Amino acid sequence: MINKRIGQHILFWTVYYFICLYNELYLSPSFSAYPSVSLFMQAMLSVFLLFAVKISVAYFIMYKLLPDWVGEKNTVQFLVSVALTLIVGTGLMRLMMHWVIWPLVYSEIPRSIEFSAFVARFFYSMLELLQVVGVAVCIKLYKLRMESVKKEKSLVAEKSRAEVLHLKSQTNPHFLFNTLNSIYSLSRAKSEAAPDSIMRLSKILRYTLYDSDKRTIAIGDELKVIRDYIELQQLRFGKRIEMKLSTDLDSEFIQIAPLLLLPLVENAYKHCDEREAAIFFDLHLRNGQLLLKTSNPVSENKEIPSGSGLQNLKRQLELLYSDFSLNYFIKDGQFNLELMINLNSYAGHELFDTGR
Repeated sequence: MINKRIGQHILFWTVYYFICLYNELYLSPSFSAYPSVSLFMQAMLSVFLLFAVKISVAYFIMYKLLPDWVGEKNTVQFLVSVALTLIVGTGLMRLMMHWVIWPLVYSEIPRSIEFSAFVARFFYSMLELLQVVGVAVCIKLYKLRMESVKKEKSLVAEKSRAEVLHLKSQTNPHFLFNTLNSIYSLSRAKSEAAPDSIMRLSKILRYTLYDSDKRTIAIGDELKVIRDYIELQQLRFGKRIEMKLSTDLDSEFIQIAPLLLLPLVENAYKHCDEREAAIFFDLHLRNGQLLLKTSNPVSENKEIPSGSGLQNLKRQLELLYSDFSLNYFIKDGQFNLELMINLNSYAGHELFDTGR
């Protein structure tokens, strides 16, 4: 990275040097009329001496004055400092011309010039210096801006990533509490289902702890966890609540963000009516287009659930997918939910970069 940066600087100044050399040679009446190697070498040396002053001024402004201004935002002080630097730099260029280049490079005796001519030459040299310094400073400002945009983008991505992970971590503690009570009852009754229940709970906890921070997982893996979850819930509700799970997938290896579907199953159990009921969970997947419909009975006077579960899910979808819809309503005593996700519109690559 450093070598690339140095190379860019060398390329910029090399191109600028040869532009100045070209102007010095072919705008010179002497070289145009009598081209020679000696004149060419004299022009190269004179351009190089002025070139050294220009580089010094440019780098002083770029790496001293400009960073100080970016840090403190004192515009008046910055402009005054730049103006003084340009004046000093222009003065050095005129001294270089009068006391070094003319007498030592071109072997000419410096002659006195009128004040008006001196002022004209001074401003001409200042404009010449200002051109290259202006270009160099503009490039530096552009790079600083790009670095700032990149940093802001990185901070936004980190914030969004932390928010997604926080939302995923909000597993319903009531589920864990009720499941442990159910397993405890099975253990006291010495039921053969107790070890299997503990294993299912272990899989779910492992999934929420270790797989939830991945960018995506196979949808088949999410369905395995959902089936384990349903089996554990049946320990609690028994035959009183029936879960009718239907899936139609063209592939179980299609990638999906983890912990998007499980909260919907949890929500169906959580808001299901206390009487005997059936929960419908219908999942279709074709060419990356996911369609999920759930339905569960609720009390007639019960309003649409306003808890954090669905709000968290919607926020995750907003952060991770650019093409989705989430709709739910109560009709005829049934809470109905319909989720559509274009899995090809996944936008969470920058949030869950595996190279972090």
